[in-house]
Amino acid sequence: MRFKNDKVQGQLKVSEDVISTITKNAALEIEGVCSIANAKKKMIKNLFFSKANLDSIDIEFVNDTVEISIYLFVNPGAKVKSVAEQVQNKVKNEVQSMTSVTVSKVNVTISDVKYN
Repeated sequence: MRFKNDKVQGQLKVSEDVISTITKNAALEIEGVCSIANAKKKMIKNLFFSKANLDSIDIEFVNDTVEISIYLFVNPGAKVKSVAEQVQNKVKNEVQSMTSVTVSKVNVTISDVKYN
């Protein structure tokens, strides 16, 4: 995604990888989140490409905004709805404050409860 700043010549580019990293770190800060899950569709896709990161965070630019989808494992006893809402708020706030990209949606899928 590119942004124009009228005061400075040039463009700012924010890659999907930057937004993905911010999203991952923000989600993992929420109590109750165990880890980022691996979605089967993404693992299969990555078998055919050399990208080593199998984390299930999808970033989609729509007009001048970004839609984020993340798949998570939660800890036993976690309140799933509360954890998902906290992740949505934290991810949106972190991405917007760090990149100035408007986040239109944060879709959270709780893939499973992970027991150690």
